[in-house]
Amino acid sequence: METKFGVVGTAHWATNVHSIGLQQTPGVRLVGIWGRDPEKTRALAAARGVAAFVRFEDMLAEVDAVSFAVPPQIQEELALQAFRAGKHALLEKPIATTTLAAQALAEAAARADVATVVFFMRRFVPEIAEFVDRHAAGGWQAAEVEVRSATFAPDSPYRNSVWRQVAGSEIWDVGPHILSILLPLLGPVTAARALAPDGNFTQFETIHFGGGRALSRINQRAAPADTCNLYRFRGPAGEVSAPEPVLDRTANYVRAATALVARVRDKARVHPCDVVLGVETVRILEQIAPWRAA
Repeated sequence: METKFGVVGTAHWATNVHSIGLQQTPGVRLVGIWGRDPEKTRALAAARGVAAFVRFEDMLAEVDAVSFAVPPQIQEELALQAFRAGKHALLEKPIATTTLAAQALAEAAARADVATVVFFMRRFVPEIAEFVDRHAAGGWQAAEVEVRSATFAPDSPYRNSVWRQVAGSEIWDVGPHILSILLPLLGPVTAARALAPDGNFTQFETIHFGGGRALSRINQRAAPADTCNLYRFRGPAGEVSAPEPVLDRTANYVRAATALVARVRDKARVHPCDVVLGVETVRILEQIAPWRAA
């Protein structure tokens, strides 16, 4: 039995990752697209050979699951509507802009007994997933993370993203990816705080249950040749570093969609990267830098 999906969004991520990835996922049928711009919606739907929906409600009536590729403040409103309609969801990070809104999503998903997966992309990279599984019980006491991205480079598809232009948005954009790796290795976060910037780096510290600490540094204005994602962990057994493979974003998305479909079919709703992890990351992000509206 196939799972019928609709995509919400028409920008780069919806066009080049979500819609393509769903058409490559076994057991999935992409039914249509809905976006806030009708012209872009029609263009993307035509390119994928699917329906262009004028109203979000009309798409919900035709699908089993929704894939969201819109800014967080838009996603939190529409995902709540989807859950109330009994639809499964593949969400983007961050799932919402406040802990209260994130908790409302988790509660609505639980009431509707729907499956959720949040696309914490690095957790769906095989080499990184294997690293997390292998080292999750390593007794790590400290971590250092450095992320250098070319988000605002001239040829970046994200350079004109409105919500990423706001001060502090790098915490909400990159922070969820970082936390998705830190949490399974260092454990729950008991406190988090922003640190003073260091040149082009935004910095924050997380303190974890048991006393572990992590320093995370983010620079979204790196040159393309200088990008990196470095994760180092220290503990009684020594030091380990996470692998840094070349990312195939569409292939990673297919893995996330496959995980969601498996939970739809098996009715085993829990996933390590589901809405529960989404809520926890938002809770931590709010301690570091509360969301600022674009």
